[in-house]
Amino acid sequence: MFIHAENEDAPCVVGVLWIDPKLGVLAEIPYIGFGTDQFAVPSQWFRQEQAPKNLLFRSEDLQVSLFGCRITRSVQGAYIDIGRLRVQEAVFAERSGSIDDELRVTTLVSHLDGLAKWSGLSSVRWDSEPIGIPSQRRGHRIKYTVQSSHGFDWMQGAARMRLKTHWRHDGKTSPGIHLTDDTVLESRFREPRSVSDHLVEHRKFRDLMSLVLGTGARFLGHSIRDRRFGMRTLDGKTHGADYERLVTARTAVDHYRKESVPGAADWPILAPKDLSPGDLAWWARQYEDSRRFVLPTASTLQRSNIFAEDNVVNASMSIEALGAALGPVVGEDPTLAGTKKTTSTYFYRIIETVGIESSSIAAGSVELARALANTYNTIKHADRGDFPDGLHTIYAGRLSLILIRMAIIQRLPGARAAVARYAESWPVRRIIEGMKADGVTVDSGRFCTSP
Repeated sequence: MFIHAENEDAPCVVGVLWIDPKLGVLAEIPYIGFGTDQFAVPSQWFRQEQAPKNLLFRSEDLQVSLFGCRITRSVQGAYIDIGRLRVQEAVFAERSGSIDDELRVTTLVSHLDGLAKWSGLSSVRWDSEPIGIPSQRRGHRIKYTVQSSHGFDWMQGAARMRLKTHWRHDGKTSPGIHLTDDTVLESRFREPRSVSDHLVEHRKFRDLMSLVLGTGARFLGHSIRDRRFGMRTLDGKTHGADYERLVTARTAVDHYRKESVPGAADWPILAPKDLSPGDLAWWARQYEDSRRFVLPTASTLQRSNIFAEDNVVNASMSIEALGAALGPVVGEDPTLAGTKKTTSTYFYRIIETVGIESSSIAAGSVELARALANTYNTIKHADRGDFPDGLHTIYAGRLSLILIRMAIIQRLPGARAAVARYAESWPVRRIIEGMKADGVTVDSGRFCTSP
């Protein structure tokens, strides 16, 4: 049932609550529009289109605080009417205080795909020692120590950000040790802030991780912590607060997307040792001014089942934006149209900035830049005829993505040496070797396939 404190004497409102993979938390409420007091409350909500913004849902073993409710559907049937609410934020606990207050919390936690493996953080340590057991067999005694561990800790404006582990018992009762050990990103403000304020800070780190890993660092889930969701006693006092599950419509679609392919993030551009809290604080400060070249590439990495053309277009948008911001580099004159910069100019600047070895497929950076720019422009402009050859598009997308990832990350104060090592590593060589194996090279500023 759904409860709102506006009128404690009003009949309870019954209905169902579920999580839609695309829209987040939805509520569906049946009612009869006329002739009965039992449905007077929902009838008023949907006929006047003025449902309460915040509600409390209670069932036999579940309590959910619903915030930012809005009517998305109202169907008047022959015998029964049905109204639907979409919920902006749902916390799986009951909050103290006025139900009409906006949801504001001091701490938000995000579970990010790939973060645990990349960070190497774990709550579990164990030691083993040999022991003698009967029947002349050998055995070992294992001692486990379970304690949350911390990684980076840095400031992003008014928010303190932290990488840490969260562990909990997974509820199994069979013999053995059953723990869920997650690495999470946590934001904390001195005063409670809206969930959207927290997510603004989380996305800055999420986008960096997507570029580092080369896969979409999706939001697998969230939880919040605030004293208004604390444990209360009969005297009305609040004693501490626990982490409560949060589902927000802003990120719900991420929870149900296809998980990253195993091994996809085995070659991150940076390891944790290559970063410092100062680097992360710098990234956050620069983020707003970097959106034009960060977001097109990061958003591509965070999507699944996209076309090869999408990789080319989005990565190239980032390359144009960053190439313009970098300014002139030595050797770019052949890419100019008189004194005017061309798309090839921006590609050349990125190629020279990261310094990949491509002599086995192209006669220099100018030729490779022209081939990448030509593929991008052919996809983008309909007056150039048909789309480029599919194989050429695939490799142009792979090259463009890896180039812009390295170029963006190289801007971090302490990342230049790590990016230089990555430029000579297998992920880059694999693209070049794949092109050679498929007979794809660059000739006169265009990709071509040898017979």
